Amino acid sequence: MFRTAAILLPLTLAACGGPGGNITINDKDGNVTISSDANGHTIVKAPGVDISASLPKFQLGAEDFDISGMKLYPGSTARDFKINAGSNGGGRDKDHVELSFDAPAPLAKVQGWYRDEMAKRGFKMTPQGTGFAGTTDEGQPMTLELEADGADKTKGTLTIGA
Repeated sequence: MFRTAAILLPLTLAACGGPGGNITINDKDGNVTISSDANGHTIVKAPGVDISASLPKFQLGAEDFDISGMKLYPGSTARDFKINAGSNGGGRDKDHVELSFDAPAPLAKVQGWYRDEMAKRGFKMTPQGTGFAGTTDEGQPMTLELEADGADKTKGTLTIGA
C-alpha cells in the first residue's frame, strides 16, 4: 500500500497546488493520506509512517485527466483525489476512485459540456440531481455530482467504480 502512495505522491502535489487538497487511499491494510497546502507543505501518513516536507507545488488541471477520452471541463483544477482499494469497514465495499474539482463556468454550461462529452464517448449516463449517473464506455459505474459555486463557478465530484 505504501508503494501505491509513493507512486501517487506527484499526483497529490499537482492536485493540491491551489488552495490545498488531499489524496486518501483506503485498503484492507489501513489508510494512506497525502495532504498538501497552497505553500507546498506536504504530509504523508500511513500505518507506521508520518512524513512532513516542503515540496515544489504545481497545479493539476483539466488536460491532466483522461477518462476514456474525456477530460475535465476546460480550465478545471483538481481539489481532492481519493482511492478506495477495497473494503475498509467504513461504507463502500468496492474499489472506486473519486476526484473533486472546480470548474470556471456556471453550472448550466458545465452540465451541458459534460452531457455532450459523455455522449460522444459512448457513456450511458442519465441526469441525477444536478449531475449524472450511469456507466462509462467500458461499463464501469460512474457518477458526476455538480453544484453551483456562485454565479460563475461549479464544484464537481467524479466517482468511477463502486
